[in-house]
Amino acid sequence: MNTPIENMRSDVKQVLFTSRFIHRKILGRLFLGWLFLSVTVGGGILLLEINRAEQFVHELALKESAVFSGESAHNLEQLDAASTEHLTQMATQLVSQHFLAVELYDRNKQLKLEAVRHGTEFVEKLIDQYRHQFPKTGGFTHHLHFIQGQLWLVTLVPLNSNKETTPIGYFEGVYQVDAATFTQIKLSIFRTLAFETLGIFFTTVLMYPIILTLNRGIIRLSSELLQGNLELMNVLGCTIAERDSETNAHNYRVTYYALRFGEALGLSRENIRDLVMGAFLHDVGKIGIRDLILLKPEKLTTDEFEIMKTHVSQGVKILNKSSWLSGALDVVEFHHEKYDGNGYLRGLKAEEIPLNARIFAIVDVFDALTSKRVYKESWSVIDAVTELKKSSGTHFEPRLVRVFITIAPRLHKEVSGLGELQMEVMLNRIIAPYFISI
Repeated sequence: MNTPIENMRSDVKQVLFTSRFIHRKILGRLFLGWLFLSVTVGGGILLLEINRAEQFVHELALKESAVFSGESAHNLEQLDAASTEHLTQMATQLVSQHFLAVELYDRNKQLKLEAVRHGTEFVEKLIDQYRHQFPKTGGFTHHLHFIQGQLWLVTLVPLNSNKETTPIGYFEGVYQVDAATFTQIKLSIFRTLAFETLGIFFTTVLMYPIILTLNRGIIRLSSELLQGNLELMNVLGCTIAERDSETNAHNYRVTYYALRFGEALGLSRENIRDLVMGAFLHDVGKIGIRDLILLKPEKLTTDEFEIMKTHVSQGVKILNKSSWLSGALDVVEFHHEKYDGNGYLRGLKAEEIPLNARIFAIVDVFDALTSKRVYKESWSVIDAVTELKKSSGTHFEPRLVRVFITIAPRLHKEVSGLGELQMEVMLNRIIAPYFISI
């Protein structure tokens, strides 16, 4: 048995492990929260910044193309040679500055004039699909594009005369953002995103001690509640075990076997939790069986065995009074069913029997065979495994037997030399993670 110093060291290690686990869990969740908010909020800000940059570039393009409106506007449907030459000069001037291409359309959307910068045909071809999107009303359209490391704006603007309210034509241009303006836009977007990311980061960092403190309080309360429930479950299960076998060790061993068996089968956390509760309380209904029958060393008569079988239904009635213990019902109600349908109370067979009950039936019989009772000596592990194989397909599910016999010798060795207190301490340590959520 462990000395008090060894127990203290074990407790300290467990506390340190739990503390580190809580820290990692909180930091992990905060990081995921920061990442999610950064991406979500950053994405929204990026869209807003791009829209703002597009509007800014559009205003630059409007400013340069304003020469085609107002008093200088011409009747694009009836251009003479002088007007054509004048408009061509203005378009050529725009192309020589920031515009890649300039086109003029009359009010019927017929092309009247075009000027294109030489050597940029490839870019023009790439963005040609976004051109000629005439507005349905008197508004304008514009689309920003990033091509070959440069920023381009395709814009189409209605041309208005000071004397008319309806458009007299349309100006379409592909505007190239100059390097300085592009750098300014990129820096503005980068600064905004950087401030947003850092703001969320520092907020997350400030939240860490607050969440850690709150989480510790919740864990402490949850642990106290869990401990109370486990103690209640332990007391109830051991009360029955002491009446039946004069020892709590049976309950501890079958619970340990069941838990490790469930892990070997890859059961979910919830299933293992229910399996543990069922193992602790599998015979809780025996509290209603008279000692004359429960403790009888000889073989029970037919009538006595019928009374003994009622411990299953009595156990179900007891557990139905507690929602927290309801997960144990499968084991309590069905662990005496047999794979071939010859068990009790309902005569279920094969997969009609809940999985946890099929699992527990194996470990319960294994422990009964390898334990010493008033009416029998303990069997060796080899003999017990042989008996399980013999009952495979009749009492037990063959697939489960094949898995259990590979781990049974190791599990038996791990608990065979432990006293009740050592078993209790070990179980409290290994089952806690299945009941506490952090």
